[in-house]
Amino acid sequence: MAAQERTAVSMFHLVNHPTQASHGWNLELIKLQSAGGGGPQKCSWWGTLRLAALSLSALTHAAAQASMELTFRPKKKFPPETIRYHLHKQAEASLSAGVDLREAVKKPADEELNDWIAVHVVDFYNRINLIYGTICDRCTAESCPRMTGGKKFEYHWRDNNRYRKPTPVSAPDYIGLLMDWIDEQINDPVLFPTSMDVPFPKNYHNVVKKIMSRLYRVFVHVYIHHFDRLMEIGAEAHVNVCYKHFYYFVTYFDLIDPKELEPLVSFLTDLV
Repeated sequence: MAAQERTAVSMFHLVNHPTQASHGWNLELIKLQSAGGGGPQKCSWWGTLRLAALSLSALTHAAAQASMELTFRPKKKFPPETIRYHLHKQAEASLSAGVDLREAVKKPADEELNDWIAVHVVDFYNRINLIYGTICDRCTAESCPRMTGGKKFEYHWRDNNRYRKPTPVSAPDYIGLLMDWIDEQINDPVLFPTSMDVPFPKNYHNVVKKIMSRLYRVFVHVYIHHFDRLMEIGAEAHVNVCYKHFYYFVTYFDLIDPKELEPLVSFLTDLV
């Protein structure tokens, strides 16, 4: 290859833009298109990408059915003959699914663990961002004044900027702050290096665990408080696939505290 780049890049990239009234979600992603030729790939890596592409495509359709204002356009173009470019082109192809999710999350022998984790972190960030976009018209400061997961669980926001102490905020504010924060992390070349010559930092896995734990809380809120909306727009099956993929990944690589799973423990029994 003309240049070597890490695979810590998503096939899709979503950016949220809060409005003055509430968090409006301007979903910028690479449009999925049919691609002729090539045939199915044998590696579970490509199977994961295909599943992600199909899941996102279905969610995008569901969001459109919900009359959301979506803006589709490529976030960035990748230089030819790089790993990023090939991942991007493969993700564009809307190929058949049928991937065993438990097997799909396992790292291929020829992939570095940190790279494998990094590309999934970015992908799950994008997909969960889109999932929230399908129900955000029902998730407002009035309907969801706190970021909760039922009556027993409430999540307070904390960061290194405005909220130095855990602070109760509305669900849309929490999720907006979360997506902004994750965007900063995954675009930090120190935390998520793009050059093969730059090693991942020592705190990389701790940062990833924090990202994944916070992303899981979005699933918790959406499932407990907005599942009726998912059913209304016919998106529940696609969200379930994304959830199972996420669950298998974080539990396989020990990227989430088991306590974070408690709000959906009864749901897990039926789904996974």
